Amino acid sequence: MTESKKRYLQVPQGTEGVHLEEAYRHRHITQQLFELFRLWGYLPVETPVFDFYDIYEPLLHHSTKNVYRLIDREGDLLMLRSDITLFLAKQMGLWLRDEDLPARICYADTILRHQHAEDISRNEFFQVGVELMGKAGSDADLEILLLMETSFLRLGITPSIHLGSHKFLTSALEGCTENQLNQAMKYIFAREMDLLQELFATLFPVRRADALVSLFSFIGTGEEFEEKLKGYEDVLEAREKTDLEYLVYLVRQMKTLGFAENLCIDLSEIGAQPYYTGIVFQVYLPGLDDAVASGGRYDKLLDVFGFDCPSVGFSLLQRKIEDQIDAKFGRPDKISKVEHSSFLESFKAAQKMREEGVVTIL
Repeated sequence: MTESKKRYLQVPQGTEGVHLEEAYRHRHITQQLFELFRLWGYLPVETPVFDFYDIYEPLLHHSTKNVYRLIDREGDLLMLRSDITLFLAKQMGLWLRDEDLPARICYADTILRHQHAEDISRNEFFQVGVELMGKAGSDADLEILLLMETSFLRLGITPSIHLGSHKFLTSALEGCTENQLNQAMKYIFAREMDLLQELFATLFPVRRADALVSLFSFIGTGEEFEEKLKGYEDVLEAREKTDLEYLVYLVRQMKTLGFAENLCIDLSEIGAQPYYTGIVFQVYLPGLDDAVASGGRYDKLLDVFGFDCPSVGFSLLQRKIEDQIDAKFGRPDKISKVEHSSFLESFKAAQKMREEGVVTIL
């Protein structure tokens, strides 16, 4: 291959080409998910590819470095769509009215954000997800958790769902400064519990510091978590207990419905996005370092755009999981070929076969 041809085959960082069978498989999987969402009453929406950067900058926090920005012809700073939930919150916040609630929304589209070079999907992601807007409480949280797990099971994947609580984090660290909160979140995300212990030792009495470090370290079943909570009843505030008991309740409900086998409580899951306000969760698969799906409750996000509305949802990065999906969910249909003595006869025969649903070429 010549150097010139190699140069033409390269694409800019943050993009990728998907061709033929791979593209067919990608779209087929998307259609499977959209059909599931439709059966649950979710209708599709589409968001802009880019929007004004200044609108979202306060909501990006530490993720600003991952956003692609550009200048339009009028000199305004724009950002490419790096998180559909953010763009969707603005769109629905401007459009929704009380009589539209609850609104069940689904989407499937490309997002672009910087990622480390080793990421298997490069810097271009295809995000599929749902949002349940205008419904608070456990019924809505359970619906999203159940739909998320059903989505993976429909594709033949057994997910590992880690359920945590951003609300517990903010309750437990309510008296901390912003710098202390950010430091604690950094250690919890990285599971650097020795450093978290040192930080909490400067903020809380010994017994409470030990309890919080132990809780933020916890990963296990709902039953194991219930037992652990019994040992900390004397150091937890009433609302902190309520936040944690709510996770136990959700797991119990999921178990009753037969969906808790792949679900664990993991209090190191505190929400990668700053707009979360309640439960948060991530989905992991064997062999992949990063989460392939995430979500949670974000009751204040739409209020930023003028419409106070409780919301909960999830999104999955479809390109990350396509290699994990059984071939039957993306394999092109068997192709039949007709060859008669003339093109007209071949065309008529092919048309008849196509009417019967057979993929046919001449």
